[in-house]
Formats: sequence, C-alpha cells, structure tokens
Amino acid sequence: MKKLYTALLAGTAMAFIGLQGVATAAPTGWPDGCSNFRAPVGGGWVATCSNSNGGHFKATVICQAWDGGGLINVDAVGWSSGNPSFVSCPPHTSVKSGGILTRSY
Repeated sequence: MKKLYTALLAGTAMAFIGLQGVATAAPTGWPDGCSNFRAPVGGGWVATCSNSNGGHFKATVICQAWDGGGLINVDAVGWSSGNPSFVSCPPHTSVKSGGILTRSY
C-alpha cells in the first residue's frame, strides 16, 4: 500500500510539473543573401551570407583523391554568422564541388 501511495504522489507531482508553461526561445531566422564558390587560392570552398538573421552558415567541400580513390566530404569546423567561411581539401586531393550549410540558430 505504501508503494502505491508513493507512486500516486509522484504521479500527481509530475502532472503538476507537466502543466507548467513551456518557455520558448526568441525566434531566429535563416541566413539569407548567401553565396558559395570555389576559393581562388588554397584548394577549397568559400561561403558567405549578407544577412545572418540570427542564424549561422559554414562552407562544405567535396574533394577527389588524386590516386582515383573515393570522394572526401569536408565541412568547416565552426559556424559563422558574419565572416566568410572557408574550408580546404586535404593534401593530395582536388576540389570536385562544394556548397553551404545553414542553420537557424
């Protein structure tokens, strides 16, 4: 009987906690005015956005191994909200294509 009472008490407490309002974060937007292109030097890819709207972006590149091996996908380490993002291919590879990744936070 004591276990049942404890379970009912715990269930009631959880119900009250569950009925509390949920806090929401301020809305943020996706970056816009974005472009990406092959870096003129450095064997990599560059991504830029003119307005972050509270979001972030980063460059990504697909590299081809010189020895005919598979493709290697490399993303920039950090997310950017204003400065251009750059990512380079590892040694003994060439840029095949690239792009930009965006997020709203």
